[in-house]
Amino acid sequence: MTHGPLDSYVSSWREADPQRAVAWLFLRPAERIRYGASAALLQEWRKTLREVREPQVAAAKLGWWREELQRAAEGGARHPLTQALFADARVREVPLSCWTAVLDAAFGEISAPPPADFPAQQRAAEPWSAAVAELESRLWFGPSADTVRATSVTRVTELVADLRGMGGATANGRSPLPMNLLARHGLAIEGLAGDSPARRAALRDHSKLLREALAEAAGMPGPLTLFRAAGMQRDLRALARAACAEDPLAALCEQRAGLGQLLKTWRAARTWRGSAKT
Repeated sequence: MTHGPLDSYVSSWREADPQRAVAWLFLRPAERIRYGASAALLQEWRKTLREVREPQVAAAKLGWWREELQRAAEGGARHPLTQALFADARVREVPLSCWTAVLDAAFGEISAPPPADFPAQQRAAEPWSAAVAELESRLWFGPSADTVRATSVTRVTELVADLRGMGGATANGRSPLPMNLLARHGLAIEGLAGDSPARRAALRDHSKLLREALAEAAGMPGPLTLFRAAGMQRDLRALARAACAEDPLAALCEQRAGLGQLLKTWRAARTWRGSAKT
């Protein structure tokens, strides 16, 4: 990819996770633009949803993106990400409704109440995860791909990402933990902002729940994009460490790279190549 606004967005997304940088090595140049730009675009939408405190501001930003998608589909894209994506014939084959469904799901989350428990937390994450899985599967595998596994993996990995971003979430008055878990450990949302024995215990409990849910999703049949497969493997390892670590948040956020991760990503790339749309 050439340097410029597009590369800035994609590089920022890629460098946030060493597994993405490894997966990047197995993509062809055109795939790096298509899949990298789409992942970076989803990350921009996710940042709006998770990092913008005022609901009206978040809604306005998402509304701008909805308008931009319509313009991009008509050949008038203005943003570097949509310009790159909609110049790709493969991207233009994906119905516009698949893109806007992700934004519609994001709109639904803006003012959602905090979930009562882990099952409620998963249900609340379902619309966004299902829409993202449908979009990614269309791009990577075509319209006939089964998205059940991809939706389940996306749902849990999104919750893991929320847990890693605890600092920003609590600053915005949001909790990445369900309310019953806070109550069990005598915590309020404000109490998640600082380290404490109670917060560490709650994080270990939540990491165990997430690890079990992600392991179940990992065992399902169905295709995963290369980035989702690599991220899933990273999260499984990180959650296993966090569930028994003295400092679970540090264990969850620790970035590790090595030969083992490279081999797993290589295997994921082979699996993807074997089932990808040609």
